[in-house]
Amino acid sequence: MPYTLALGFLWFALAAVVGLVAGWVLRSAGAGRQVARAKRAERRELDDEISSLRERAANLERAVEERDRLQSELEMLRAVSSPGNAVDPVSIPDIELGAAVLGRKLVHDDLKAISGIGPAIERLCHGVGIRTWWDLANASEDALRAMLSDAGPRFAMRDSSNWSHQARLLASGRWDEAKEFELALASARTS
Repeated sequence: MPYTLALGFLWFALAAVVGLVAGWVLRSAGAGRQVARAKRAERRELDDEISSLRERAANLERAVEERDRLQSELEMLRAVSSPGNAVDPVSIPDIELGAAVLGRKLVHDDLKAISGIGPAIERLCHGVGIRTWWDLANASEDALRAMLSDAGPRFAMRDSSNWSHQARLLASGRWDEAKEFELALASARTS
């Protein structure tokens, strides 16, 4: 009888250990599936949020482009009413014609179309409120120099003396004069 009782306890203990191990394995597998499900759900939520933010950014970019285009039109209309202005800003310049004459892609009010202005300087200009060709055409040389010197030594050496003139040529659609001016600048740099 004690042998049978001891053997029963041994089998009971062995069954308890096997049950605990099996329960732990099953619980771990279930927890792993729950964690994987939670990660997938979180990834889906993040992907949805990212796509929503991208869509909002695209809409914002379109709104900024539209605002800049409207500001440019407003500046052109103001130029019509100012006395002594030789520019005919009633019509928006033909960008396709400008691209053909200048021999490169051209986007309306893209400040990078000005010789000497790259993406970094364009961001500086936008930071001080210069967003259109007309804004740049009407900016004072002192304001441009101050903007460049405030940006640091990397920009302080840039020559902004002809940016307003180039911007006025582009804003008014005087493509041939703009091309000649660019060629003159290029030949001055090489000599």
